[in-house]
Amino acid sequence: MKLFQAYCLLLFLSIIATSIAIPNYAKPGCIDICGKVRIPYPFGIGTKCSVNKWYVIDCNYSMPYLSAVNNLQVLGINLDDQTVTVNGPMVSNCQNTVQNSSQTMSIDLGSSPFLFSKLHNKLVVEGCGNGVISEHGSALTGCSTACINDTVSDKNNCLGFSCCHTAIPHYLKSYSVNLRGLERHSGDGGCGSAFLVDQVSYVKGSFSPQSVPLSLVWILSDHDLPQINCCTLWSSFQVDMRNDTSVVSLKCHTEWEIEGNPYLPSGCKGIY
Repeated sequence: MKLFQAYCLLLFLSIIATSIAIPNYAKPGCIDICGKVRIPYPFGIGTKCSVNKWYVIDCNYSMPYLSAVNNLQVLGINLDDQTVTVNGPMVSNCQNTVQNSSQTMSIDLGSSPFLFSKLHNKLVVEGCGNGVISEHGSALTGCSTACINDTVSDKNNCLGFSCCHTAIPHYLKSYSVNLRGLERHSGDGGCGSAFLVDQVSYVKGSFSPQSVPLSLVWILSDHDLPQINCCTLWSSFQVDMRNDTSVVSLKCHTEWEIEGNPYLPSGCKGIY
């Protein structure tokens, strides 16, 4: 009798363990973690684990990188928003505080299926300066600060005093940021920086002085369909670009909350 009870207990525990199994995020046989970052399909660590070459992640000393896209360091991947957060550049004149001096930096995603997200990013200027973001040589938007301090104490109140911000008008494949130094109230040249940055990360202040988190939206096309078998439904969304053009991306869509990865046939562990 005791043996039968023990058998029933083991069977019950086995059923419970199966029902609370860890959800699938990577393709079968692939690793879904690099350091502290989860790497879900269609991204993958190694060439056989991603939907195509653009989504290959190199895991180097527990740091994930988009190997085919300027080797950008990956900070996080969001399946719901269809975004990947990466470390991006900033421009600073703190080594050259001469009034009206100008510094420029540029970044280009080339022919990759990634775009700088209009929805998640904003242009920020901190300290003393006038910042302008351009695309293909044409100015898109910009802002100027009132030069009181070189640092920003409250990123929630970026309203023009030592800090200003502005939205970008559309999704970008590439951009340049120009920073022109301005005179402080004390009369000398002030220190400033300018950058495109993920809005949520900026408010949290979770980045280093040398780089900033950027959100890229990732685009899936009809060519990717044979490599993806949604456990839910296909849908699509449109992103607007320059000159009134747009790009349509496919997405594995669900109307309910799930645990797991909808881009895998066995990825839906649902809260229905």
